[in-house]
Amino acid sequence: MKRYTWKLAIAFIISYILLMLVVVFAYIQISENFIVRHAKDNLVDTGNVLADRFNAQLDFDYKKLKDTIEAYEAQSLDPIAALYANIDQFTIYGSTYSGFGSIVDRVLSVEGNDYTYIDGYDSKDYAEMVSIYSFQNAFNTEDNTVYIFFKVRRIVAFFEAAPYIESLMEASSSSSNYIVMTADNTIAYRSFTSGSLNFFYDYLRSESVSENVINRIKLKLMAGAVHVEQQKFLGQDSFITFNPLEPTLSEKQFYLVTTYNVDDVILSMSYLTNILWALFFVIFLLFAGALVIIYKILVTKINDIENARITHYYAKPYIIWITGKGKIKSYNQSFKKLLGDYDIYDKIQDFKIKTEFDMENIEDVIHRQRAFTAIFELGILRLVYIRFIPMRSGGGYLLVGDDVSSIEGSFDEYKSLALFNKVTHLPNYNSLRADLISFFSDLVAVKKINSLLAIDIVSFSKINILLGEKSGDRFLVIISELLDESLEGYPATLYNTEADSFVIFFKDIENYNWVTRWINKILSIFEKPITIDKNFINIDVKIGVFHIESDRYEILNADVAYENMNLALNHAKESNTHKHFTYDVTLSMVASREQMMEKDLANAIKNQEFYMALQPQYDNSKEMITGFEALIRWKNPKYISESPLKFIQMAERNNMIIDIGRIALHETCMIAKEMEKYNVHISLNISPVQLLQAGFVNEIITVFEQYDLKKHSISLEITETFLIGSFELVINKLKLLQKYGFDIHLDDFGTGYSSLQYLRDLPINTIKIDRAFIINLETDAHSRAIVQMISSLARNVGLEVIAEGIENEKQNLIVVKSGCNIIQGYMISPPVVKSEAIKLLIDYNIDKTKRVDVQKLIKPKEIKR
Repeated sequence: MKRYTWKLAIAFIISYILLMLVVVFAYIQISENFIVRHAKDNLVDTGNVLADRFNAQLDFDYKKLKDTIEAYEAQSLDPIAALYANIDQFTIYGSTYSGFGSIVDRVLSVEGNDYTYIDGYDSKDYAEMVSIYSFQNAFNTEDNTVYIFFKVRRIVAFFEAAPYIESLMEASSSSSNYIVMTADNTIAYRSFTSGSLNFFYDYLRSESVSENVINRIKLKLMAGAVHVEQQKFLGQDSFITFNPLEPTLSEKQFYLVTTYNVDDVILSMSYLTNILWALFFVIFLLFAGALVIIYKILVTKINDIENARITHYYAKPYIIWITGKGKIKSYNQSFKKLLGDYDIYDKIQDFKIKTEFDMENIEDVIHRQRAFTAIFELGILRLVYIRFIPMRSGGGYLLVGDDVSSIEGSFDEYKSLALFNKVTHLPNYNSLRADLISFFSDLVAVKKINSLLAIDIVSFSKINILLGEKSGDRFLVIISELLDESLEGYPATLYNTEADSFVIFFKDIENYNWVTRWINKILSIFEKPITIDKNFINIDVKIGVFHIESDRYEILNADVAYENMNLALNHAKESNTHKHFTYDVTLSMVASREQMMEKDLANAIKNQEFYMALQPQYDNSKEMITGFEALIRWKNPKYISESPLKFIQMAERNNMIIDIGRIALHETCMIAKEMEKYNVHISLNISPVQLLQAGFVNEIITVFEQYDLKKHSISLEITETFLIGSFELVINKLKLLQKYGFDIHLDDFGTGYSSLQYLRDLPINTIKIDRAFIINLETDAHSRAIVQMISSLARNVGLEVIAEGIENEKQNLIVVKSGCNIIQGYMISPPVVKSEAIKLLIDYNIDKTKRVDVQKLIKPKEIKR
C-alpha cells in the first residue's frame, strides 16, 4: 500500500503546481483586452435586447393603427376623421398621436394643409411603413420636432419621436447617447443636442477617426450586421454599438446606435480580478481538504476491490473495467457470455444509455458514481437492460451490473403506450394533461406569457377511409413533421392528443404576437398539397387558441385551459371564413347554444321538422326551367337566421346525417313524382357519409321504386371536395346508380383536388361550376377564362354544365357566351317551397309570362352552340 501513498503525495504536489499555473494563466488572461472583448459582447447583447424591444413596440403600435383603420373602413367611416375624433383615447405607448393625414404622390395633407416633400426626399424616406423625420427637414417648415410616421396605404399617423424612444431606452441607463439612423448613415433621431450634423460618419470624422474604420463600419451596416466599435465620440472614448432594427420597417434599414463611456464599462467589469483571487483561495482550501478525504476513501476502497476482484470475475454480476476517460479495458466472464460479440464496444460511450442521462454526460455520471442503465440488442427484437453501479478502481472505474430487463423493458413499453402516440411517437393526451397539471402548480410559470393551441385536420376521417389506414398514418406522420419543423426556435411542446388532433403548448414567450406569427407561418406551409400514394391532398386545418392569462380568469386550471382551447377550436371548425379563433368568454355562451341546437336537431328528426326548398335551373337555349335543386331546410323559428350548412355539418359530426338524408330522399322523390307532368328533374345533394354507408345503393333504389319514378327524374349531386383520387368503392356505387337511371352531378367543380381525373374516371353526367368563379365574373378576366375553359372541356367530353350563383343578366350573358346554357341562382329565383316552384314552372314554361331576354343581347346561334 506504500506505493499508493507515494503516488498520492506526488499527485498532490503536481495538482498544487498545476492549480497555481492555472490561476496565474487565468489572471494574465483577465487583462484589459479580455475585459474589453467581454464588454463588447455584453454591449452587443444589450443592444440586441433594446433593438428587439424597439421592433416589438413599433410592430405592436403599427398593427394597432392598421387594425383601427381597417375597422373604420369596414364601418364605411372616413378613417382620418374617425382617428381625429378619438385622438385622445387612441394612445401610443402612453402618449397620443400628434396628427393624421394622407399621402398622395409627394404631397402630405394634414388638417387641410398640404406639404410637399423637398427634392432631396424620395419615396424611401417617407413612403415606408415607418419613417422618422421632422417637418423642417422634409418640407422646410419651422417645426424642427422629430416625428415617427406610420403609413397604412395612403393614410399617415405621426407622433413625437423623443418621448416614445426615450421611454423605450429607459432600461439602458448606462448608455451615454443613442441615435436612430439608416444604413446609409443618415441620422433620423439623436438623444443629444450637441452638434447639428445630419450624418453619423461626420461625427466620427470630427473626432479624426480614420476612413478605414469608417469604411469597415459601412460594410457591416450595409450587410445588415450587428457591430461594435471603440472610438472617440463627442469628445470621449466610447464603445459604439450598431444594432439593426426590423428590415420590414423601412427599405433603408434603420439602426439603433448606442454609445457607452469606455471607463465606466471597464470599471463595471473590474470585479473579475478580485473574484478570481477570492476563488483561488477557496479552491485551494477545498482542494487540500478534498485530497485528504480522497486519500482515506481510496485506501479503504482499494482494499475492498482487490479482495473482491477474483471473487466477482466469474460470479453472476456483469463487471466491466474502464479507464477514467471511459475506454473499456476488460469484461468479466459473465458479461462476455452475455454479449458474445463484445469487441464491437471500445468505450463506454458506445453503449446505448437509457435516456435518464444525456449520452454526452455519461463520463460525468460515472465520475459521480451514479447508477445508470445500458440497453443491449441481442438478436432480433431482444433487448437486455443492464443496471450498472460505477465504483472507483485504480486508474479507472469498475462497473458492476445486474440484469433488470424484466422491470425496465416492461416499464418502457407501458410508458410509451401510455404517454406517446403510437403513429407519430409524439406525446399524447396523457402527457399533455400531466404537463398541464405540473404547469399550473407552478405559480411563477403561470404568470408568464403562455398559450395553448389545438390543431384539427379537417376531414381526416374521409382521407383515412378512402386511402386506407396505412396511408392515413403516413399522412399524420408528415403533418407531425411539418408542425415540428415549424416550431424550431419556439419555446413550445408538440402533442398528438388524438389521431387527427394536435396541441402545441407555448411557454414563457415574449408576447402573444409570437403565436400569431407562428399560425400565419404554419397556414402558409399547409397551403401546399402533400403527396400520398400519387394523390395530391390539400391540407385544411382549424386552430383554436387559448392564451393562459391568469389575471383575466377567476378559475384557471388544467381542465379549464384545455376546455377553453377546445371551445375556440370548435368555433374555428364551424367557421367557413376563419382558419383560427382565439378564445374569449363569449365562446362559452356559443357552446351552450350549440349543445341546445344539437338536442333540438335530434328532436327534429323524430318530429319530421324538415322540408325541401327548390331552386330552379334555367336553360337559356330552351328558354325554360328544366330542373330544380332540392335543398333541405329546418322548420324551427329558433334557428331561422342560421345557415342550413351549420346544422348539416353538425349532423355529419354527430352521425345524424343518415336519418336526415333519408328524410330528404323521401321528400325529394315525393316532389319529383308530383312534378313529373312538367317534365323536369330534381337534384338531391348526397352527403359523403351517406355515400360511404353500407347498403346505400340498395336503399336509394328501393325508395326510387317505391314512388314509381321515371328514369333520369332524379339527379344525385356529390361534392368534389370530398373526393381524393380514384377510389373503387365510390366509383362502383356511382356506376350502379347511373346504370339504374340516376344522373350524377359533380358539384363545386374546380374547388377541390385533381378535377380533371374525375372527368375521366367518375361516372358523371353534369358538372356544376362553383359560385366562387361566378362572383367576380364581371370584373375578373381569370374567372371568365376559367368558366369558358370548364364549359369547353365539358362540351368536348359530352357533359352538361350548370353555372351556380347567377345573380344578374350580365353574369348570365357571360356564361352563355362561354358555352354554358343552364344557370342556377337568384336571377331566376332563390330556393322556394314546392307551391312557389310550381308557380315558377307555369310562369316560365307554360304561360311564358316570365323569360330571360338573353336573345336580345346575343345571336341565337351563339346560345345553341
